[in-house]
Amino acid sequence: MWNFEHIYIEKDIAKHPRTAEILEKCRANGIFYIDRYMDIFGRKKQDIHWQMAHRSLILAKATGELMYKGSPMCQDYGRREFYYTSLMKNCLYDCEYCFLKGMYDCGYLVVFVNIEDVFAAVEQKLSELEHDSTMYLSVSFDTDLFSFEKMTGFCHLWAEFANSHPECEIEIRTKGAPEVSGSNLIIAYTLSPQEIIDRFEHHTAPLSERLRSAKSAIDHNCTVRLCIDPMIYVKNWKEYYGMLVDQISSTIDVTGVRDFGIGTFRISKEYLKRLRAAEPYSEATQYPFVNDGGFASYPAPLRTEMLDFLTKKLESAGIPDSKIFPSSM
Repeated sequence: MWNFEHIYIEKDIAKHPRTAEILEKCRANGIFYIDRYMDIFGRKKQDIHWQMAHRSLILAKATGELMYKGSPMCQDYGRREFYYTSLMKNCLYDCEYCFLKGMYDCGYLVVFVNIEDVFAAVEQKLSELEHDSTMYLSVSFDTDLFSFEKMTGFCHLWAEFANSHPECEIEIRTKGAPEVSGSNLIIAYTLSPQEIIDRFEHHTAPLSERLRSAKSAIDHNCTVRLCIDPMIYVKNWKEYYGMLVDQISSTIDVTGVRDFGIGTFRISKEYLKRLRAAEPYSEATQYPFVNDGGFASYPAPLRTEMLDFLTKKLESAGIPDSKIFPSSM
């Protein structure tokens, strides 16, 4: 049973069957019906940390544009048709460097219950692709879908969609340790050194559990992607990230990994302002970043050093360069 301070429900989806399914799994001190989710979620000067400690849930209808071109800050893994869509806003985890704290003024969770409309939008886009083209679709940029699976069932529904649409490669990214078997999704695990997890990735699964889950997924013939992204610059970073690769290669048969995404911390310049306000004492957010075309990142020499070090370490573990996809910034 999921416990919330309050649950807010848009009137338009009050009778949606998925609304009822979710409510059966939740308890709250009060349930309120609203016209638009942004009346709650979009208010200014909200206290994100208080709201994350006193969670409320907003059930809403996704409207307008339902899928978007992938961000240039993200790897496209060689796919020209790279898109993302989002059925949720915000996350159970509390990573100090998370861009969501710079994107949103609210810490409440939003679930868009009308996944069928998102499916229709994806199918329309697929129909417009050139013959034999493949779409890469990320569906968990704005949350960790696996951590909400018992409440929403969205991962299962995306797996069913992927099964009937082989021309659409669907990625779900996680910092958790989900139990998956036989899924035709791309399960993308974000991996960080345990030292980074302890300092900055609060409430996420420990590295050992993420690796155990990834190994199990590979053993069950799932498609697994490993993402060492974002790399966070700290003292002794080479030692930590070198040990991370050693732990990966000693736990997982790396030949069974589809590919590796790597990148250093980067964020929209505008998001960084709000992120720093939300995390004023975090080493991860207060670094003197440089502005590169509207994006904040480490200075180019440091960025190159970090990516080159990690690439060489991965290659020394037997991973071919063709399987390593660095971020472009």
